[in-house]
Amino acid sequence: MKKLIFLLTGVIFLSACVFLYDSEYLRTSERLRGTRRVAVFVQRWPCYLQLPRQNSLGDEFIKTSTLFYGPWEEAANLPPHAVDVQDIDDCLVEEILVEELQRKGYQPETGAVGPIHGSGITVAEIMARYQLMNSQIQAFLFCFYSPTLFVSDPRLKLPEPQHRPYSLVEIIQILNPGGSSVLWAGQQARKAPPSSISHAFIYVSLTLFSAWKWEPLWMAADSKVSGKIRPYLPNCPPEPSSRAYPADAELISHLISENLRCRLQHLAPDAF
Repeated sequence: MKKLIFLLTGVIFLSACVFLYDSEYLRTSERLRGTRRVAVFVQRWPCYLQLPRQNSLGDEFIKTSTLFYGPWEEAANLPPHAVDVQDIDDCLVEEILVEELQRKGYQPETGAVGPIHGSGITVAEIMARYQLMNSQIQAFLFCFYSPTLFVSDPRLKLPEPQHRPYSLVEIIQILNPGGSSVLWAGQQARKAPPSSISHAFIYVSLTLFSAWKWEPLWMAADSKVSGKIRPYLPNCPPEPSSRAYPADAELISHLISENLRCRLQHLAPDAF
C-alpha cells in the first residue's frame, strides 16, 4: 500500500511539473513570437573588477538601468585563487552567442554604438542609440562574461598582482615551469599538488530585451534564470570528476568554450 501511495504521489508531482513547464513555455513563446533579428552586445567582466554597487555579474540580472560599458572599479571581494583568463575574448564569446542563436532560429548581428564617454552608458541608452541606426531590429541580447580559472592552492602567489588578465600559457608556466600542461584536479583539488587547477569556467549574465517595449524576455545571471522554458539544466562537460588529468592551454580553452555552448543550448529560448 505504501509503495502505491509513493507511486501515485510521484505521478502527481511529475504531472504538476509538466503543467508548470508547459505553462512557462507557452508564456515565453508568446512573448518571443515573431522575434528574429537580434542585436548582440558583449562586455568582458574581469573577476578583479566590479561595477558601482555590483561586485559580481551574478549578483543581479542585466536591466535597462545597468551600466553596461563602465565605469569599472576594483573588486571589493576577489577570491585569492581566481585568475582572469585572457584567451577568452569578446570575439570568441560573440562567435559562440551568434552561432547558438542561429541554431535557435534567430538572425543575430553584433552591435556597436560608437564612442563611449568616461561616465559609462546604460543598457537603455545603448538600445536607444542602436534603434536610431537600425529600426528593423526586434530584440537586444546583452551579455556580461567572466572567464575565470581557479588554482587549487589559494596560497600560490602570482609573480604579479591578480588585477590583470593572464594567458593560459602564462598560467601553465607559473604553475608548471617548463611544462606544456597543468594538472586539472577537479574534486581532488584538496589532495592535488599546489601547482594544479581546480576549475575553469565562463560565468555569464544575459538578458534578452524586446526592441519595442524594452521589456526583458529572458534573463540569466550565473545560476539564476528568469523566463526559462526548460525545467532543468543538465550537466555540461567538463562535469565533476574524481580523476585528475593533464590539460594544456588548447584543451582548457576548448573545454570551457564548449561548456558555454552547451549551457546556451539548454538556457536560450527558441525563436517562435
